[in-house]
Amino acid sequence: MNNGKKIDWVKLLLDNFIWIIVVLVFIYFAVSVPDGRFLLNENLINILLHASVLGILVIGQTIVLFTGNFDLSAEGVLSLTTIFAMWLMVEPRTDAGGAQASGLMVHPYIVIPIMLIIGMLAGWLIGLMITRLKMNGFIVTLAMQLVLRGIAMLISGGQIMTGSPDLFNWLGGARINGFPISVIVTLLMYLVVNYLLNQSKFGRELRAVGANRDAARASGFDPAKTITRAYIISGFMGAFAGWMLLGRLETSISTLGKGMTLETVAASVIGGVSLQGGLGSVGGAFAGVILLSMIDNALNLVDIDPFWVQGIRGMIILVALLIEAQKFRYKPKVIHDEENGAAAEKA
Repeated sequence: MNNGKKIDWVKLLLDNFIWIIVVLVFIYFAVSVPDGRFLLNENLINILLHASVLGILVIGQTIVLFTGNFDLSAEGVLSLTTIFAMWLMVEPRTDAGGAQASGLMVHPYIVIPIMLIIGMLAGWLIGLMITRLKMNGFIVTLAMQLVLRGIAMLISGGQIMTGSPDLFNWLGGARINGFPISVIVTLLMYLVVNYLLNQSKFGRELRAVGANRDAARASGFDPAKTITRAYIISGFMGAFAGWMLLGRLETSISTLGKGMTLETVAASVIGGVSLQGGLGSVGGAFAGVILLSMIDNALNLVDIDPFWVQGIRGMIILVALLIEAQKFRYKPKVIHDEENGAAAEKA
């Protein structure tokens, strides 16, 4: 009995370890960053702004990971949708160094749905290739990222596109009493997605497909349809994050969002989302987003060499994988002890 309680405590600690790390890292940076710069209101808001865009992408990545798949195309979706939106909205530039736009001057409230539809179409194509054509999901999503970014380069000519309209920028740039709307929207989206994943049939389907695809099929679920829907949602989130980021920067380039794919995987895994599918929560993934945003911000404040930043990110991912491995190491034993305890009570 004592051993069972001890193992339950270890499992509880591992399941919530990410929040302990977040608190400890926050305290460490608050004390160690010179002149209290880390605790300045504007700096904390900068952390939340980075977390808002990354957090939207992580929602899509988490949903796909629940099915036991990856999505490496998110930054490609973000790149293409932001470039295409600018191409539709802004005036053509006449200077030699500027990227040419369409000259259509399309209204932002028409452009935004177009962006979201492009993201969803990209996700649908990925889902189709994986589920119907039986192509490798890792390679398909990586290739899609390259294709989408390549199209963005063709549209922009590799040049910077600037001057997005105010009506478009409100999501990324507007504030209420000094607090960014983008952060509020991200928090609300996490609450909604958390409810849907825990209370809806679709949430049960995602976990069932990720845990055991054959068992899910036997239970009446359609794994192919579920996986495709997951990628469509991820594509939508990629385009939504693009709208948010472009609204904040008011500038786009075909390399926008480069490197964020690995951050989405890292944040999800750090937050306890299993790479094997079926396990995890968006709440844990959100904690991973906050942790990565704090680390990136603090490293910039102390002027760490960029090469060290990449190495530190890699170490964070390795630590996350170690934690996940330990969770799976203890989980079977916990389940076994719980089953034995239940059997003993019945006897």
